[in-house]
Amino acid sequence: MIKFSEEKRKKILEDWQKLLLANYPVEPVIEITDYIEECTKALLGFVEAYYEGREVDVDEAVDDLMRFLATDKNLTPGESIAQLLHLKKLLLKTFPDMTIDDFVKISNAIDSLACKAFNKYMEAREHIYSLRVKEKDKTIEMMRKAMDLYEQYYGHLSLEP
Repeated sequence: MIKFSEEKRKKILEDWQKLLLANYPVEPVIEITDYIEECTKALLGFVEAYYEGREVDVDEAVDDLMRFLATDKNLTPGESIAQLLHLKKLLLKTFPDMTIDDFVKISNAIDSLACKAFNKYMEAREHIYSLRVKEKDKTIEMMRKAMDLYEQYYGHLSLEP
């Protein structure tokens, strides 16, 4: 059985947060780093609870993290989910002597998170695309109105001499 000490938990979270924020050319503002910290703590807490046989509601944290990742244009859906699956590597690195049974439990917990995360990621992406379509529709409508006004006020003028 593995033990999630405070020191090990902190190291896992630091490494994971660095990975999640690695695409930023400069260190993000404190609100973003705090947001990621909250998400990763909750998700690691879920893995720990799952491993110990407890149930924890993690839907909000999964949703929050996937909304964050869905807004990154540089990440594909697969790369976004891989950010979550990377937690397996971090846990193996932190607990190199874990048994196969322990790894299977942890792996199942993370796989469960990945399935939830994929659904949340796709919902977030769909919402983003929906907002983009609405924005385009509004732009087209504004252009139509501008053309109508132009026609109304200047349509009687001839372009020919």
